[in-house]
Amino acid sequence: MLHSRRTWGVLIAVFAAFALLAASCTGSDDGSEVREIGESSGSVSGSASGSGSASGSASASGTHTGSASGSASASGTHTGSASGSASATGMSSEMTPGDGGYEYASNVDSHRLVVADICGIGDLLDAGDFAAVEDIYRNGKNSVKSDGSIRTIGGFASRDDRSHGHDVYYGTPTPLDDFVSAALDGTGMFAGTSDAVRGQGVEKGIQNQVMVAWVVHELDAALAKAADGNFDAASGAPHNWDEAWAFYHGAEPGCAPYATANMRAGNFATMGADGETAQANEAILAAMIEGRDALLDGDTDGTEAAALEIVRNLVITYSQAAIRYASLIEGDLADGNDAKAAEHQAEGLAFWRVIEPYAVPAGADAAAMSAIFDLDNPPGANGYGDAVRAALQPAWSSLGISADDIGTLQ
Repeated sequence: MLHSRRTWGVLIAVFAAFALLAASCTGSDDGSEVREIGESSGSVSGSASGSGSASGSASASGTHTGSASGSASASGTHTGSASGSASATGMSSEMTPGDGGYEYASNVDSHRLVVADICGIGDLLDAGDFAAVEDIYRNGKNSVKSDGSIRTIGGFASRDDRSHGHDVYYGTPTPLDDFVSAALDGTGMFAGTSDAVRGQGVEKGIQNQVMVAWVVHELDAALAKAADGNFDAASGAPHNWDEAWAFYHGAEPGCAPYATANMRAGNFATMGADGETAQANEAILAAMIEGRDALLDGDTDGTEAAALEIVRNLVITYSQAAIRYASLIEGDLADGNDAKAAEHQAEGLAFWRVIEPYAVPAGADAAAMSAIFDLDNPPGANGYGDAVRAALQPAWSSLGISADDIGTLQ
């Protein structure tokens, strides 16, 4: 068992041990595709109170914003989707109603609204309004804190004291903001690229790179507080654990990383029993519930195991994304559509960077992946989907990810 005081930055450096622990855990576009951001037509947009149930739906195939049922034994909590009940023992008296089957142990009323900032960004990018997108990214819109200030996605991405591993891996303090800023401004790796390519970098960079890193940061913060013995539901480890789900799913799951997992599962035939929710999302939800309950019981080891399972399933989702977009490039070039191939290369790059700091230490071929997705290289010059699979296979083996977990691109 890994020592409870190790943060994710250290875990990245000792990923072999990370993988062994994960393996021991039990329990568990092409031009025709509907936009990934802002595609939900019926997701939750506010905080409810009292007891009851809620559900939502998404208009795009492969997208899911809530289903099935679950329960909470504490009065005044929201009944969400998926199975698993939350005990009132140790929970904050002001806990936020649940989202998507996860019952919060603390108050994350404003945190869960961060993902609402992402909704509609695709439309702004289609209109070429990079300035409006940057305003939302830098200044925020929906997540108003108790002091009246606004929590922003760019504010997190530009912090150099967040523990998500990307800074350690890339050797720069703010790699998340560097990527999004370069795409917004048409500089750095996006210098000389089309607005369409830049738009994909911005869109996928915000929804996936930054938000998933924020999730990992909160998991790490929860583990750090647990290691210090801070299990207070309102402000300790359970609160940070809640924030992780608020940033992964939150009030608008159709605009969150959660939606990406559902769409990729649709592409790879890895949906769960309901046909709408990715198996990866089902596993992440189950691990979130297990980790929350472990923290409420003061069980640090159980939370570590849950955190590792969450990261394992993130690797599954974004491996699928990298394979798919490399495969789309092959079709684009066959059709003589070089412009679309360049867009798909940018999307593949953004998706790959979500998990690169976790997959490469586990064995993924960094050089091969860079050659495929580096925007300085012509799209398709260094391989397509099969090349991505080959480059990622060592990491899958280390993490106990099977061929069935990844599925087959449809």
